[in-house]
Amino acid sequence: MDIKSFFEKRIDNLLGVLIILNILHQIISSMAFMENRESLALYGGMFLQISMYIFSIEFLLRVYLEKRLSLLSGLDLLVLLNHFFIGLIDLRVFRMLRAFQIFSQTRIMLPANTLFKTIRMQRHALLGSMVLVLSILLVFSTLMYFVEGDEQPVKLGSIPLALWWGMETLTTVGYGDVHPVTGPGRVLGSFIMLLGIAMFALPAAILGSAYYEEMQKRNFLISLETITEIPIFAQLPISAIGKINEKLEVVLLPAKKVVFEKGDEADSMYIIELGRVEINLDPNPPVIKDQGDFFGELGLVSNSPRNATITTLDEVKLLQLKKEDLEELIEEHPVIFKEIEKKISSYS
Repeated sequence: MDIKSFFEKRIDNLLGVLIILNILHQIISSMAFMENRESLALYGGMFLQISMYIFSIEFLLRVYLEKRLSLLSGLDLLVLLNHFFIGLIDLRVFRMLRAFQIFSQTRIMLPANTLFKTIRMQRHALLGSMVLVLSILLVFSTLMYFVEGDEQPVKLGSIPLALWWGMETLTTVGYGDVHPVTGPGRVLGSFIMLLGIAMFALPAAILGSAYYEEMQKRNFLISLETITEIPIFAQLPISAIGKINEKLEVVLLPAKKVVFEKGDEADSMYIIELGRVEINLDPNPPVIKDQGDFFGELGLVSNSPRNATITTLDEVKLLQLKKEDLEELIEEHPVIFKEIEKKISSYS
């Protein structure tokens, strides 16, 4: 295992936990009761200093491994420089973005990843709807300036002042600091409030429908039809398919992610439901597998370490079957072993 893989598999999660602990420390330190607890403040200061030295080492190592200064690394550098050389304010909260990146592939964060992907895919539609909302805001704020400007010169005496009223009215916030006092102004204000509900429902509908479609593609539930389309399970009875459905676990990985490396312990096999992976069998040329193929079975059958490194080429959805579950299924349904043997023999 090289340094980069070791860093990603072993160190990253610990750093993510340390970042979260630092943000919690920052939150607690801002509370009034900490001012009278000098011992807690002392230990907190020690924790902060140790953490920042660890983060400095992490930053140098990350830049060395990535061979570039990414946006997140630049933000990490800003936090470190502020702590060691400026120190006016505590910027550790910005490291939440790094923690999010570290834990982005955990199952609990996958819906959030899908949301960000949906926003990126629908950015043009969302931008168009926001341009429409801002145009309506400007038009009606200008009308309110014409109607109420003379009556309330301090609050609505200019278009920029009226824009503040328009923003809080169109968003239906309604702080109450600015409100129309004339009859025509109140009629106009009522109309804008009703229009605001419709206008902000537009981007919400665009985002909601696209998010639902994306989540359907990445559904964590495995249908029986999906399992029956997998070659090694195609000849099994329906009763066995239901049992397999309980044992398969969904693994979602981004592109260019290592599934496992040569020499790793063989503890499970994988079936590709969506996407493609590349199998590196040095010195032989790489082999590409896609939907319906499976890999990782050789180490399970022969009880040997992994003989290849598997890397995702696209964003993939894999179905993971652990070693003990495969052995149980083979014992009950030997046809699975025959299918795996047939596949292995095709490699040679």
